[in-house]
Amino acid sequence: MYYGFMFGPSYRLIKIFSLVLLTVLFYFFARAEFLIWNWSLFKNKPVQDILWSFIVGLRFDVAAILTLSAPLILLAFVPWPRAWNGIWATKTWVIFSLLQVPFLILNLGDTEFINFVGRRFTFDSLFVVNEIPGKVWNFVSSYWLLFLVNSLIVLLFVLLVRKVTLSGFEKLQWSANGGKEKAKLWLAHGFLCFVALAISVIGIRGGLQAKPVSFVNANVFTAPLLNNLVLNSTFTFIKSYGAKGLSKDKYFDDKHEMLSLLNGSLRGSLMEGRRPKAPQNVVIIILESFGEEYIGPVNGKSYTPFLDSLKAKSLSFENAYANGRRSIEGVGAIMGGIPALMNEPFISSHFTSNYFLGLGTLLAPAKYSTSFFHGGHNGTMYFDSFMQSAGVEKYFGAREYGNVADDDGVWGIWDEPFLQWMLTQVDQLPQPFMTSVFTLSSHQPYKIPPQYKERFKEGPIEILKTVEYTDFALEKFFTEAEKKPWFKNTLFIVTADHASMHYRPEFENEQGSYRIPLFLYHPGFKFPQVDTKMVVQQIDILPTVLDFLGISDKDQNYLGSSIFVPGDKTAVNFIDGRYLLFAKDYFLRWTPGQGPPQMFAMADRATEHEIPAEQPGTSPRRHALEKKLKATIQYFNEGMWDNKLYYPSK
Repeated sequence: MYYGFMFGPSYRLIKIFSLVLLTVLFYFFARAEFLIWNWSLFKNKPVQDILWSFIVGLRFDVAAILTLSAPLILLAFVPWPRAWNGIWATKTWVIFSLLQVPFLILNLGDTEFINFVGRRFTFDSLFVVNEIPGKVWNFVSSYWLLFLVNSLIVLLFVLLVRKVTLSGFEKLQWSANGGKEKAKLWLAHGFLCFVALAISVIGIRGGLQAKPVSFVNANVFTAPLLNNLVLNSTFTFIKSYGAKGLSKDKYFDDKHEMLSLLNGSLRGSLMEGRRPKAPQNVVIIILESFGEEYIGPVNGKSYTPFLDSLKAKSLSFENAYANGRRSIEGVGAIMGGIPALMNEPFISSHFTSNYFLGLGTLLAPAKYSTSFFHGGHNGTMYFDSFMQSAGVEKYFGAREYGNVADDDGVWGIWDEPFLQWMLTQVDQLPQPFMTSVFTLSSHQPYKIPPQYKERFKEGPIEILKTVEYTDFALEKFFTEAEKKPWFKNTLFIVTADHASMHYRPEFENEQGSYRIPLFLYHPGFKFPQVDTKMVVQQIDILPTVLDFLGISDKDQNYLGSSIFVPGDKTAVNFIDGRYLLFAKDYFLRWTPGQGPPQMFAMADRATEHEIPAEQPGTSPRRHALEKKLKATIQYFNEGMWDNKLYYPSK
């Protein structure tokens, strides 16, 4: 008797694994596109490192693709009747496409999105979806070539999946004559199912190591950009979905010991006895995507001539760090004093309903009028809602500006007209006032007003022409502000929301990914002598403002500290499950559960020489920094979970 078996090894397993290999090829195309599209950022990287990124990346590609394919692999173990071949093939084509295509699109889209958040797309990045409505056509028109290429890639993928799934039935049939041959085929099927299961499990785990492959395994290079080339967006999305939230690990039983290790425990402000007698205004300028490396001349060329001149007469810090990698995190840190020490931004998390003291709330008892300006469309990044929570009285966005002729067509109002309009609104604010403006134009797709296209040329990287335009807009802003009666009694704080793409090699590292400008300018006040090499961060801005104005509060967030309070300070950041601590002398990198923290000298920008734990002379410092790091983690996590971010001020 003749038996034609259309199950597992004779058809379906071969088909499914053929589709997996096909998808691996398309992930290669997506990675190649990522490299080519961002070539200006990669061109100075060693060729061997780029090639190695593609090889190491296969591990993460296979893990992601097999994870999505697992349901179909398991179904292929079942010996379906021969009559169902057509139905199985059609449904497999549809289901495989539905599982894989959205993530292929995500990988292709990350080609440009990586420049938006500085990392691969993760589950907590879904808040960006709220920014898409009304902007789709503008993105398509700005990146029409990328959109066209990606559309063709996706179409080709779907057609090839269909061809692989629906063709070749007769070549893969197994036949048997008699019971013994049939038994052999069943045995072979069982064996191949076992092999397929083993390959799938090993592939999904990323190897035979003790723990499944994770974000930390992609950190094979010093340059974060190369590590992002290693990863794929499917893997980062899947791994971040349902990832362990804030831990409740307790490192200190004594709360006083924990608080004593934090920056906020330091006392002795250099402002004592020096504060201006007249009421002072405050203007906080948050520059969109301005990494520290964009400030000052490079090879004789500066893209920020005005900011250079302003910084030269300001109190400026060499070691200033952002507390996150996204705008939504930077604004939360500056206006709320809350660092980004968890996967989801505080502003969009369920913790946003926690009790916290924003800058507006803290200044209200001192009769300050407070406002926030952002040229973006109202609702962007939840800024308007967050300002209400932070006690800021007035929010001025594109809606309040009211002139669509000055809209850039994507994000909102061009910086130059918006900053000029802001001055007219500030003139109407009761004094003393605190206001903040978040610039907009130095953002993807890096557009500048048509009348300035010949003036601001492309630099080594695309963002620099918009950096130069924003610098020009700020110069005009200050030129007009100097004429205002309130100007001479105003403290200006200039910083950025986060760093962005790199073009200077010394910033191509974990430190450089958080380095931002932070300087204070006052036209009529001489600042006290401050250690400008001290570590400072965005969350220090709120206590600095209060310290400068002489305003105290009974409740204190111990994570931040006024820049006028000297001491051994550190900045802690969190990304993809690992913590980074920056001190003046050393840098720690720690993934809880992956062994003790790694320690490097701050001068070791490439982090090529890890300092051994037993190295003489560094052990006490290592121990002290580890305690500071763990105190920060426990304080923040308990503050979120227990709704207790504040302790009585000393």
